Amino acid sequence: MINFRFHVVSLIAIFLALALGVVIGAGVIDRGVVNTLNDRLDSVESKSDRIKSENDALVAENEKLSGSIQAMEPFAVDGRMAGETTALLAVRGVDEAKVKATASAQQTAGATVSGILWIEDKWNLSDAGTVKNLQDALGVTIKNKAALRTEAWRQIGVRLATPPSDVGTDDLLATLATDGFLTYQGVDGGSSSLATFPGLDASVTMITGTTAKVSSDLLVIPVADGVHGASIPLVVADQWVDVSNGPSRGAALQPLRESDLGRSVSTVDDLDQPMGSTTVVLALADLLRIPPVVGSYGYGPGTQPMPSPVAG
Repeated sequence: MINFRFHVVSLIAIFLALALGVVIGAGVIDRGVVNTLNDRLDSVESKSDRIKSENDALVAENEKLSGSIQAMEPFAVDGRMAGETTALLAVRGVDEAKVKATASAQQTAGATVSGILWIEDKWNLSDAGTVKNLQDALGVTIKNKAALRTEAWRQIGVRLATPPSDVGTDDLLATLATDGFLTYQGVDGGSSSLATFPGLDASVTMITGTTAKVSSDLLVIPVADGVHGASIPLVVADQWVDVSNGPSRGAALQPLRESDLGRSVSTVDDLDQPMGSTTVVLALADLLRIPPVVGSYGYGPGTQPMPSPVAG
């Protein structure tokens, strides 16, 4: 019969066996092997410390270079957009600080920035009620979601190209803002409103990104098609973020770059970088030239870091 004393004896036997195993193992392993292993551990720790020190130095150097690039921005963009009016479309979810920095760079270049129009996550058209709201706002009965977005941005493009004096009280942008599809945000130093957005003969920058609440696949082409179709100069910029299993740099803009629109709409895929807002300004300034200079900028496939110098 198994009793408490049996369990106690069994446990003692187990611990004695473990202790014996440790003693025998320590005796079998040669001291030289132990020393070799210790030496290797010391070497690995030393290498790890050296790599950490090198990484810290590289981080510090990168911060200095980033600061220098940002400090040079006013000199790079000075006067590039003097007398121009421009506006921003930004997809909700991208870094608001980067959007504001882009607006600030455009102001530094001499442009009047009429504000930021945020594209809200209702553009996912995730339920029947949202689809119905957009149909009613546009005055259409289109059921296919992709076709509905395309029609919406065609009408928005027409509205963006309409002089403020002709907008009137039945404003599509105001209707879409009331329904939660769009949100207007003014910029520091500006005096515009949604009713006057984007201003007379304005150019536009659209900002999307990896963290956008509406996928670039759903918006980039419809927005570009609608805005460019209204003869508005357009730069589409991607605020890329390196995430696990996420898109590679430039992937969000590749369909646009490979389409017919790629010959008329400039793209920038490095808005996440310190020089990103500068590149947007230079790309937009080139689009406003006669004739316009169109390009694909950044570090994705088939791009160049910045626009080439243009005489005149």
